[in-house]
Amino acid sequence: MFTMTEDQRSFPLGRRTLVIVAVALAAIAILGVIGLIAIRGHGHSSAGAFVTPGAKPTCSASGCAVVQLTRTLPPFTVFYGASCSGVHGTWFFNAVEGGGNDQLRPSYSLHWTFTPGSTIAKPTARIVIAPTDSAQVTLTLDQGSMSLTGTRKPNTQITAVGTLVVELSGPTSAPVLKFTETGLGDAESALGLVSPFDVDGQPLTVPVKTVKTMVGC
Repeated sequence: MFTMTEDQRSFPLGRRTLVIVAVALAAIAILGVIGLIAIRGHGHSSAGAFVTPGAKPTCSASGCAVVQLTRTLPPFTVFYGASCSGVHGTWFFNAVEGGGNDQLRPSYSLHWTFTPGSTIAKPTARIVIAPTDSAQVTLTLDQGSMSLTGTRKPNTQITAVGTLVVELSGPTSAPVLKFTETGLGDAESALGLVSPFDVDGQPLTVPVKTVKTMVGC
């Protein structure tokens, strides 16, 4: 339980608010990571989320690929993913947004495979979006095709379709995953839904790290 010290009680209102906000953000980060572990990608156990020094060499000859990123600008979003067969193999990828109860907070659990010779894939996902008092959204992703239906008070009703593709790009020494979503921007904006794959109108890019061992592969 969080309690304020005498020094914290003496803060002006603005500084006290900053302390509370900082604690709230830390709590969201912890809950986000726990949520990611709980909703690991298709076919993966929760143990696979951790890289440990004592892990047995279960990765392919090229190593395991891992991505991890936290975006602190609103909405607070945690990204985590991995591939036991290396950057060109089969991936899972999770994206979880934080926020208040009056905000739509989507949780994405993606999986895909880069086929031999290809650096572009069409992911499939389980997407959960808890409704708010004013909005309700259903979003699906199947082999790169997205379908959205939603309502928002007082009288917004929307149906839209779009696409999401993931591309492996960058040099071999510093690869990145690039997620490009198209077709849903206006519908998402009208419903108050923020896509984690849209960064000020640009694709989301996440750097990839290679490790030699990873529990759960």
